[in-house]
Amino acid sequence: MTDAIVSRYADLAGDARAMAMMCAALHRLGQFADAVALGRAAIAQAPQSMEVRTIVRRALSRGVASFHGAMLGDAARSHAYVRAIDRLVRPGMTVLEIGAGSGLLAMAAARAGATVVACEQSPVIAAMADRIVAANGLSDRVRIVAKRSDALQLGIDLAAPVDLLIHEIFGESLFNEGVEAALADAQTRLLRPGAIVLPPRAEIRCALATLTLPAHPPIATVEGFDLSDFNLLLPPTPRNVVAGRRGFALCSAPASALAMDYRGPAPFGPRREGLTFESTGGRIDAVVQWLRLDFGDGEILESDPTLPPPASSWIAPLFELPTPIDTAPGDRIAVSLFHDGHDLSIDVAAA
Repeated sequence: MTDAIVSRYADLAGDARAMAMMCAALHRLGQFADAVALGRAAIAQAPQSMEVRTIVRRALSRGVASFHGAMLGDAARSHAYVRAIDRLVRPGMTVLEIGAGSGLLAMAAARAGATVVACEQSPVIAAMADRIVAANGLSDRVRIVAKRSDALQLGIDLAAPVDLLIHEIFGESLFNEGVEAALADAQTRLLRPGAIVLPPRAEIRCALATLTLPAHPPIATVEGFDLSDFNLLLPPTPRNVVAGRRGFALCSAPASALAMDYRGPAPFGPRREGLTFESTGGRIDAVVQWLRLDFGDGEILESDPTLPPPASSWIAPLFELPTPIDTAPGDRIAVSLFHDGHDLSIDVAAA
């Protein structure tokens, strides 16, 4: 334990299970930094105890999205960001990162010579990132702030507008983690004129698809009762596929839409766009959609679900049609994409 934790919970020293239980209690009370420190100390005290490790991880992972593990295991994603950071950061730069997560990108920027403030809305993730930064000897260059970016204040959280903004708050449908609102706010308040935004551009990629696995049936009759109206209470969540796995086949060449350029003021791109696809023939069950990030200087990161493993950590949503469309080769299918700054919607019709 740190000296502060030792003095505060000295009566628990030597009892790893009690330390783990206190970690869980502290998390419930919102004392996240102490919970992280005590949890780590409990595991260090009894490294072979499955019970202690389970208590700690169950407590600290509460409210932490499951995608973080896959994201940190995505070598292509991390390498693309770090290559771009190494190319763009110059010694003496000031950097803001929105969405600190583990602190990886903030530390990469500090290693390249920048002074970094990284904000993180999850208090327990922020506490762990702060500990990771300290363990890597970069606390003098990186400061983790447990706030949303729209709550940051110049003169308090940031000394002055920054030279470079790093953002990694892309959901699988580009808009669904609030990237547009966060960057619009940062552009107006937190960046100096001419500041670099990384990545500067992003867009949706999509194609027509045939499902090779059975579609999820809607709720219908259960035990003799018609429950079909309950379908209206279920969110229109697309089926998701992980890159490199089967379950669909493309029925058209892919195309790009809703290209966003984050270097200028909001809005960063169109709200709605229409595409026309030429079918390769067969039954069209869905539109498959993925991301394409452009870091500049030829550095592209694309979560193409048709590529072989290792798969991208971004899943690829499959927007299923209400009724499949049977097509012949060359048939044209119109696809409309639109977003409200958070949710992406897709509509399909024969052209």
